[in-house]
Amino acid sequence: MASLLANHIPMEVVKTTDDGTELTQTLPEAAGQIFLQGVPVQLNAGNVQVWDGVTIAAGILGVSLENAHNLATAGAGFPGPDGSGTFTPVGFPGTGVTFGTVPNQPAAVNIPEGAPFSLGGVTYAEATVNTIFRAQADNSTGAVTTPVKANIGTQYGISFDANNHAYIDFAKVTPGVNTVVIVYDLDPIDGSIANARLLFKFIKAAMQLSV
Repeated sequence: MASLLANHIPMEVVKTTDDGTELTQTLPEAAGQIFLQGVPVQLNAGNVQVWDGVTIAAGILGVSLENAHNLATAGAGFPGPDGSGTFTPVGFPGTGVTFGTVPNQPAAVNIPEGAPFSLGGVTYAEATVNTIFRAQADNSTGAVTTPVKANIGTQYGISFDANNHAYIDFAKVTPGVNTVVIVYDLDPIDGSIANARLLFKFIKAAMQLSV
């Protein structure tokens, strides 16, 4: 039976090899982003966007720790130097959840009660040489995917499912061409079952900022 799932468990940080705290950062979010928590992201022109799925060399910044906010303009409200070099303070909180129009105020929006605020940035766990992540295994060809101990130390690629979650793709196995992660271990909870989660690191060549 084919095992290409429509939804996969979000990627997450498990631990670091030095038993420290994972490196996290918040940078301006690119405009129009609708990515989910727990997917690989990349830096483009100083703004964080979802990974394009094809850039291998220095292509992955890390894994998103929150959903994107669908900002109308990149980094709206985020503090820091603007294009002229002038430092801008934290702007008025915005949100990607709005409705309707505001009478006589064409630039205004209605924000429903309880909508998540955005300060123009998105927080992510950076891909570093000592951060170990966890993600679900699958195969974009639809083949049954049951990880075993022999998969430890093997490189694989990442793909997105029909609902924009990311998974370790056992159909992508060519280093330097389509692989971005290396399996660190089987998940101690899942073990060797169909579509089990795996502990992994991003390969150094795919890391966008870490050296």
